[in-house]
Amino acid sequence: MIGRVVLLTALLGSALLIGRLLRQPLLGSQHFYLLTGAGYALTILYALLHPFWSRHPAAASVQIAGDIILITGVVYVTGGIDSPFSLLYFLPVIASGIMLGRAGALSSATASWVMYAFLVVLIVFGWIPEMPSGTGLGAAPVRVDAMTGGAAVDAAGINKRLAYALFSHFLGFFTVAQLASYLAGKIKTTGEELEENRETLAHVQALNKNIIDSITSGIITTDLSGLITFMNRGAEEITGRRLTAAEGASIEAFLAREEGFFEKVKTNLDRERRFRFDTSLPRVDGSTLYLGFTCAVLKDQRGDPLGYIFSFQDLTEIRALEDEVRLKDRMAALGQMAAGMAHEIRNPLASMSGSVQILRKSLRPTGEEGELLDIVLRESRRLDGIIKDFLLFAKPGRFEPDRVNLAPLLRESLTLLRNTEEFGAKHAIRAEFESDEIVAHVDANMIKQVFWNLAKNGLKAMPQGGVLTVRARSEGRSAAVISFADQGIGMTEAETQRAFQPFHTNFHEGTGLGLSVVFRIVEEHGGRIRVKSRVGEGTEVLVTLPAFRGAARSGRTAPNAAAEAIS
Repeated sequence: MIGRVVLLTALLGSALLIGRLLRQPLLGSQHFYLLTGAGYALTILYALLHPFWSRHPAAASVQIAGDIILITGVVYVTGGIDSPFSLLYFLPVIASGIMLGRAGALSSATASWVMYAFLVVLIVFGWIPEMPSGTGLGAAPVRVDAMTGGAAVDAAGINKRLAYALFSHFLGFFTVAQLASYLAGKIKTTGEELEENRETLAHVQALNKNIIDSITSGIITTDLSGLITFMNRGAEEITGRRLTAAEGASIEAFLAREEGFFEKVKTNLDRERRFRFDTSLPRVDGSTLYLGFTCAVLKDQRGDPLGYIFSFQDLTEIRALEDEVRLKDRMAALGQMAAGMAHEIRNPLASMSGSVQILRKSLRPTGEEGELLDIVLRESRRLDGIIKDFLLFAKPGRFEPDRVNLAPLLRESLTLLRNTEEFGAKHAIRAEFESDEIVAHVDANMIKQVFWNLAKNGLKAMPQGGVLTVRARSEGRSAAVISFADQGIGMTEAETQRAFQPFHTNFHEGTGLGLSVVFRIVEEHGGRIRVKSRVGEGTEVLVTLPAFRGAARSGRTAPNAAAEAIS
């Protein structure tokens, strides 16, 4: 429809331009204008019917038939057999080939030739009146007298001319029909192949994107100058930063590295195919990530460098496990030394303490002498308590794990805690248990010690009061998780890393062995303990205990247990 309007407008404009150049109206131009108007009217009608019949095959056939009739009218008013506009018949033939295929193109060519032949035969033999020859668009028509058979010109010449016109148009129409249908078929086939290739390409692109986004490792690409061009979903999840915010930033700024770092990477990649390094990266929440990077040159299909690719993994958990292993090694060595020292110190200490008690009873000193003896007794008892903690740390005692419901143990510990001197008027304890049965494979007496120490530490961390929240839940059938979260003073990252080291404490009173004992007991059960803390926001200690038989490591030394934790 759009093509028809464009063609009619071009023909109408050409007629008007020729008339202006000749400075007089063209003869027969009124019929030409009438046909042009009919073409516009038909196009409007087709447009109005388009919503109702656009998907029906007859819509194209009706429009093509109408175009053939219009073109026949144009040929008639512009000279008939000598009209140059008979070439317009090619347009509906081509359109039929495109829209209706080979059969439609041949049908359109046949209809065009029949209409053209019928028209010129009627004109030549005088069965319809000829149009004036002074249109300026065609030559004078040739006519044979239909009544007498006499000729205005030579009859043989007329027959040759008529036969030539009919044959040439027949050949032209059907040649164009064949070419149009062939090209339309090729275009359709090519279009289908292109659409199939486009779908395949889209599928491959989607697959590649899904693969890259499904990789848990982070991937960052940069251009040759070190500006970030891409981050996969893994990189966004690990770093907590989005591509929209990081795109266009330098890799040095993104990794918080010193100026000149990117040049070092390029220098190393010039010497070898890959370059590896580890770095720490501050998170948005203030914690620190430890990332392991592998860098390589990003190349195109021809091998020309496009930029650089940085693939990395989150080593924070691995680093924490490594620190845990080192801590276990130190604590194992210290435990062995503590056991020996405790026995060596405790015996003479008991003798000294007993001797002082006997002297005090026999001499009954008063004044300064009495105070000094009291100090000796008090400090000897304090030293004896430290030695007991040493022994508990070095050798937790007899280990008898069994299937235990942790919920009653926790409730009992919290009830006792409410009656201690650490529990003040401004303190509160909130218990949040997933259910009344949270099973773990533990030694009940030793786990009570863990709960008691952690709960008391939580209260000590809140000297001004606050809520101690104790949560317990099961992780399927594999483990039970208990957490103690306070609203206290919190710890720095360095203090958090040293939390389980012996003699390290943030409280004025205490030996610094409480958390070390907790760590040792949890480790003996085959469990794991973690600390999350921020200064001024409190601390949360999470204890994970095995929930199935055989997970605990009774009777094993700390180094062996640490090795199993890594595996």
